[in-house]
Amino acid sequence: MNDEREERTYSIRDLSLLKSFYRYLRPYRVPFFTMMALTLFVNAAFILEPLIFRFLINALVDYSGGAATAEQTVETAVLLILCDALLMVLAIVGVYFVNISLKKIGQKAICDLRQDVFEHILSLSTSSLKRMPIGSFVTRVTNDTQNLSLAFTDILPTLLRSVLSLTMILVLVFVYTHLYGFLFLAYLPVVFLLSALFRRKARIHYRGEKKAVSLMNAFLSENFTGIALVKSNAKEERMERLFDERNDEIYRHFLKSQNLFALFYPSMYLLQMSCILILFGFGIPMALSGALSLGDFNMLYSYSGQFFGPIQQITQLMNTLQQVISSAERIDAVMKMEEEEDDKEGIDVPSFRGEVVFSHVSFSYVEGQEVLHDVSFRIPAGKTAAFVGQTGAGKSTIISLLTRTYLPQRGEITIDGVDIRRYTLSCLRRNIGLMLQDVFLFTGTVAETISLKDEGIAKEEIVAAAREVGADKAIDSLPGGYDEKVLERGENFSAGARQLLSFARTLVYRPSMILLDEATANIDTRTEKTIQDSLERIRKVGTMVIVAHRLSTIRNADLIFVVDKGRIAEEGDHQALLQRRGIYYNLYRLQNMQNRLDHREETNEDSNQAL
Repeated sequence: MNDEREERTYSIRDLSLLKSFYRYLRPYRVPFFTMMALTLFVNAAFILEPLIFRFLINALVDYSGGAATAEQTVETAVLLILCDALLMVLAIVGVYFVNISLKKIGQKAICDLRQDVFEHILSLSTSSLKRMPIGSFVTRVTNDTQNLSLAFTDILPTLLRSVLSLTMILVLVFVYTHLYGFLFLAYLPVVFLLSALFRRKARIHYRGEKKAVSLMNAFLSENFTGIALVKSNAKEERMERLFDERNDEIYRHFLKSQNLFALFYPSMYLLQMSCILILFGFGIPMALSGALSLGDFNMLYSYSGQFFGPIQQITQLMNTLQQVISSAERIDAVMKMEEEEDDKEGIDVPSFRGEVVFSHVSFSYVEGQEVLHDVSFRIPAGKTAAFVGQTGAGKSTIISLLTRTYLPQRGEITIDGVDIRRYTLSCLRRNIGLMLQDVFLFTGTVAETISLKDEGIAKEEIVAAAREVGADKAIDSLPGGYDEKVLERGENFSAGARQLLSFARTLVYRPSMILLDEATANIDTRTEKTIQDSLERIRKVGTMVIVAHRLSTIRNADLIFVVDKGRIAEEGDHQALLQRRGIYYNLYRLQNMQNRLDHREETNEDSNQAL
């Protein structure tokens, strides 16, 4: 799935989109709304300060005009100052607790969200996972979830504070000065209209910036993973050019959004100054004539600055809101991606006997382009079956269907007479051990790599699995043995060693069936002999299904199926297929010729090394 499609498909109203994430705040709603109430108190304390000074100034004016005695004026002033000091102290302490508590609550909610997003990605079907680059998934789990926390820690508290401030200021101005309340009220539609226009433009650029960042992450993830290939082909300059293009794309979108802000903020300041000038133009003559008290004039001046402050805060929130909404859309898009079909109430058995039957199975990755056509075969329980054929014939697809990585469009696949759709995924994959051509090793020790850091697997089981595949001697020769560190993707091990570790990793879980998909393709002939010996030893585990390019690997298989253009063209054991002199016979002859050439080259290489 590309980002453009994502934006077209998920055009959700802002409010309803953010509302869908409220469930992550629900477990913490009591402390959250307590902090919201404290926020309102703190904000009210700051808003009341100009009102307190109004009374103080008017008291001083009354004293200077002889309307109050010195004792009365001092008593009133002390009371007002103490009241203001108490409010400010409480407000400052409240601000501290509000900030700390909201950050903590926001991070707890986002941790829950991040966990759900990660678990959902793990549950996605293979077809869904291929619709988005790995770097984009990383962005969703990290950057986008973190951006969403701003909705709880910044946007909602600031919005409440701003709305309360505007309401209190308007009420106080109307109560004490009447006419000037209409002046403040007249500015509201102008300011919010300007904000709405800004918001519509800014959102376009924020989406573009998010998309550009996501593409950059995907680019970096792919190229850092394949950095050895880039260097070996001297493609550093080309990669730098591609990086510059993506970097410039981020810069362009960022610059456009900042240009909008550069225009917006001065416009807001101009409105504020015009309000103050109008106040001066009408307020000063009224104050001089006595129609407006000095305390009222000072209060109006203070509130004219405070009135535009909340409006500016609301409009400044548009910057943050664009990031939050954009991230929310992208997270929502991932959460709506198709999960693997799994019947939680399905069949769960401790082990399989291992009888596999394909009945008239057809499958296509792309609609209208079938990869398998009406494929039918049966593998008896406990037998070893092999699939051979040209590249692209459909061999690996059979393995993918058997593990339910994909589901066939037509036909039925059964294990022990039960349709594999009826098994739970955990049952199916717990009982099937899969060994692939492209080995991925996680970082950690050799023992952790074999056990996948499962603490329930004892060291003795790890050693036994390594011994079973013939990897024990190689591991024992390492300086750290089973505690030797495995670097990212196993880069400090040879291709053959990585494959042996993956074999041990599969066997340590004692599956009922073993599937090998080109698992010996990256192994030299010497290591292949070790693997063949290992395969003979582990045949007793149960049913074994092998997809192989090297026919020498599967000579002893009980059944060999030749796949040609998505169909089963031939089947039988090694000798029977040779006697038919068909596709298998021709493949075998070609590989024998190649093997003789390879053996001759290895012999010459050994001779040169000896010399």
